[in-house]
Amino acid sequence: MPQAWDTSVASRAHGDGRHADLVRQHELAERPIALPAPTVQELVYGLHAHIRLESAFHASADWFAAFLEHSLVHVIPFDAASAVLAGRLLAHLPHPPTGPRRREGTRARQRAAWALDVQIAACAFAGGYGVLTENVDDFSVLRDAIAELLPGVPPLVVSDGRI
Repeated sequence: MPQAWDTSVASRAHGDGRHADLVRQHELAERPIALPAPTVQELVYGLHAHIRLESAFHASADWFAAFLEHSLVHVIPFDAASAVLAGRLLAHLPHPPTGPRRREGTRARQRAAWALDVQIAACAFAGGYGVLTENVDDFSVLRDAIAELLPGVPPLVVSDGRI
């Protein structure tokens, strides 16, 4: 099954990032790189919200612009089917399943990040993709919720993107 990249994977796909080899593998195999629209949103947010060094920002922004324009990159839209599923998931699981751990940032930022994870899972599932992520725990919760909401439908496949 093709995999859509979560932000935790895509944000580390630059030249010296942990997932740069994954980009090269896709290039060699001429296999598309699927990015859910909310992943793109999180990446752009990260670029603009965490500007520390002007030169580092421009290098990152230039890399991301080129990556997004790469012939193998395909953005999975947040369409009606994705929106309906995301709405159902958020009604079913309104809070991030952080358990004993906490995500970084304010509670509001944590809730926003959870909503984007829900949208990423919904885009991937509605588009016929699995999810490649370093955040397996949260996406496994979403996989299980989708299976509960849509019994009899093949489950969302969640793959570990940690290297």
